[in-house]
Amino acid sequence: MYNLIATDLDGTLLLQGDTIGKFTRKVLTDLSSMGKQIVFATGRHHADVNSIIGDFDIPVHLITSNGARLTSACKNLDISQHLPSHVVKRVIEATQADNDLVINMYCGTQWLTSEVKHNFSDFSQNDNFNPILKHVDEMPCDAVEKVFFIHKSRDHDALVKLERHLIDLFSDNINVAFSFPWCLEVMGSGVSKGQALIQLAGFLGIPIDKTIAFGDGMNDVEMLSTVAKGVIMGTAHNRVKQALPGADIIGSCGEESVAHYLSENMCQASSCIL
Repeated sequence: MYNLIATDLDGTLLLQGDTIGKFTRKVLTDLSSMGKQIVFATGRHHADVNSIIGDFDIPVHLITSNGARLTSACKNLDISQHLPSHVVKRVIEATQADNDLVINMYCGTQWLTSEVKHNFSDFSQNDNFNPILKHVDEMPCDAVEKVFFIHKSRDHDALVKLERHLIDLFSDNINVAFSFPWCLEVMGSGVSKGQALIQLAGFLGIPIDKTIAFGDGMNDVEMLSTVAKGVIMGTAHNRVKQALPGADIIGSCGEESVAHYLSENMCQASSCIL
């Protein structure tokens, strides 16, 4: 059975309005009481996630910024991996002339963006963590966890071209992934949810073959392929399903499908859901 449970948030665990459903809370609480370790693995900023789970009364480990930040529930493990400053500078220089892109970054405790008038409503609904306008030329290059690009017209093909261009330019210095089809994210080399989960499992003394993970985005693929059991949301992009043809596919976040899967496959066997 699985002792470490990792789940993405957006499109996977969270309901509309960046909330965690009552049934999901019940299931995760019961699993935690059984000694299972819970991990939220997301592209969101650490501060963003902390404000969402502020009233959560069970210990939760956090993998944020797509693996650039890893924090154990006990806080004895707290690691940040930043993009090299010269890479941040060159990434911005290579993209700032494209008027179809909104350039964003997580730097320190802030979310900086080149255009606040862009509609972020379906990207983030947390009023406690909003983007701050910063002219591209004034964006910092130090202590940057990730740079990410939102395409104004949601042109996935255009971002695929950008992905290839950035990989050609920076080769082994970056890791690139899609969190949404219209959002391309750039982290440091070797940074991913999967690598962070391996680090956390080692810290907790849990074999990686005792882990299960849930996700729906391309930024979840490495994590889903690293664990013993990867489970994909039915609403996931086809590229995710094609990358993991043997994975279980469940329903949507709106149906609290992660909680139902855990209840049926882990909780009921131990009679934790009455």
